[in-house]
Amino acid sequence: METAYQKVKVHNELEWCQVTDMETKEKIEKLLLKHRVSYYVKWEKPGFFSRDKFGTCVFCVNQLQKDTAEEAIQSLLEGGKESIKFINRKFDKTFY
Repeated sequence: METAYQKVKVHNELEWCQVTDMETKEKIEKLLLKHRVSYYVKWEKPGFFSRDKFGTCVFCVNQLQKDTAEEAIQSLLEGGKESIKFINRKFDKTFY
């Protein structure tokens, strides 16, 4: 027997912020886990002529948890982290 939820496809992921340094990435991960915010990390590789070896890390969160995620990293923002760039755009790729 099929349930009503099997036919529903929901994509409410949001590309939330972009990080360019590994230390900040680890701090954000710890804060999001501490505040129980589900997320996933999407890596964007650096360009061929780029001097950046790390690349760019994009944190994607659920739209419903965006406010909780912003509250979680307030301590990092008060420190004036310039390596965090907020994107806040809808993630448009589908995986099925």
